[in-house]
Amino acid sequence: MFALGDVGSAPYSHTVAANRKQAPVVVANLLAAMNGEPLPASYDGYAWWIFTTARNRMLLAEFDYSLKPHPTFPFINTQRERYDMWLLKRYGLPYMYWNLMLRGRA
Repeated sequence: MFALGDVGSAPYSHTVAANRKQAPVVVANLLAAMNGEPLPASYDGYAWWIFTTARNRMLLAEFDYSLKPHPTFPFINTQRERYDMWLLKRYGLPYMYWNLMLRGRA
């Protein structure tokens, strides 16, 4: 049985960011299982949370099961509070969720 998101019982974050990283793992393993091959992919527990730290300031925390930082924005220091993270949360994420992720484009 394969699952991701809220229907899975693994100890991971139930967020769209986590689902986005889980989906390719499920697809790769499902295709391998259908072909009688060993399961090639595993999920590392990637999650991200945005914490409000002040008015118009947020901190983006990205980590895996071992709680090690797992940055996906290599050119941005996400370990300090930022105004642009607030902009991402306020404007970018709702757009990406409704227009890209739900439609399978991200």
